Amino acid sequence: MKGMRKIKRGKSFAGVVRYVLQSGAHHKSDPIVIGGNMLGDSACELIAEFDSTKHLRQDVAKPVWHNSLRLPDGETLSNDQWVTIADDYMKRIGFSDTHLRCYVLHDDDGQHIHIIASRIDMAGGKLYLGRNENLISTRIISELEIAHGLTVTKTAPSITPKQQKRRKVSRNEQMLSERTGLPSPKEALQQILDKSLADTPDLLTFIKRLEEAEVGWTANVASTGKMNGFSFSYRDIAFKASQLGKSYSWANLSNRLNYDPDHLEAMQAIKEAIPAPAPAPAPAKDVATTDIPRESISEKIAELELRLREDRRNEIVEKILQKNAIQQKKHLRLSSWFPFLQRLIELLRSYGKSILHKPHPGFSKLYATRLLHKERKIHL
Repeated sequence: MKGMRKIKRGKSFAGVVRYVLQSGAHHKSDPIVIGGNMLGDSACELIAEFDSTKHLRQDVAKPVWHNSLRLPDGETLSNDQWVTIADDYMKRIGFSDTHLRCYVLHDDDGQHIHIIASRIDMAGGKLYLGRNENLISTRIISELEIAHGLTVTKTAPSITPKQQKRRKVSRNEQMLSERTGLPSPKEALQQILDKSLADTPDLLTFIKRLEEAEVGWTANVASTGKMNGFSFSYRDIAFKASQLGKSYSWANLSNRLNYDPDHLEAMQAIKEAIPAPAPAPAPAKDVATTDIPRESISEKIAELELRLREDRRNEIVEKILQKNAIQQKKHLRLSSWFPFLQRLIELLRSYGKSILHKPHPGFSKLYATRLLHKERKIHL
């Protein structure tokens, strides 16, 4: 069984619905709607139902999703078999039961069905994104051939799970992590979020896990009630989703959650119902700090670096003072010899000697000496 080389997306449901229901000379029988989850089966009814989903998300430019599943030449299936296979295919590729879709059977040289679906969920307007869907579709078709006992046509290449895109930590954050021996606040928060999203929890379970991990969160909800994402805080540092990486933006985060729009109201009610934690008994200074706005990570790092520079400066000043103190001790020790030298000079003078007159080292003999006059004073 094969699908389209490239799954098609479009703006207008009218064009694709009329195309797949249009009879052709190559058809053995007229195309017919054999399944799906829609009420009508005529072109006008299907178009009207599909168009009703466009009003839920007017920001979506291409709400139309179109693919086909084709059997090898000469093989056929019953309508019920086709519906079972198509339902299984749509579930595996990521559509929910509340995404409108219809299956149209074409019986010609190679029996096949066309699947038309709206990417906008009827229950809440969640959008099917379908990243890498062409490669994923090939793998799913191979799985369906085995699961439903069909002719195996081609084995799809295996798909390795894509690592979530995180924003790298800055050089300052890396240096801080090396100093403390702990992950930086950004890196620790990314790990907590990935762990909390590992099993695709619903919205309420997700925020419960955040609170257990002591992660603060704020839901960014537009005035229209549309969910735009989260902002977080960890270790008294505030983070926007854009600071953490693309995988934490709402467009990607919603795919990692089992998102139900009904939970949004419950989440807001929980947030309002949770009282602000009462401050523990502490000095007035600590209580006042609760009103200080949260610092960004760059400000926090700058503050830590300033403290390190001040500590280093104080250390250098202390060493200089110690060195000066040692030199001062040496100077005092030398000064203590001055009275002794004064007495020595006076003693030598009483014997007619002086430490100021010495024979020149170049003379071999001394022919005459002259005594100092007693009344003559020598000032040192």
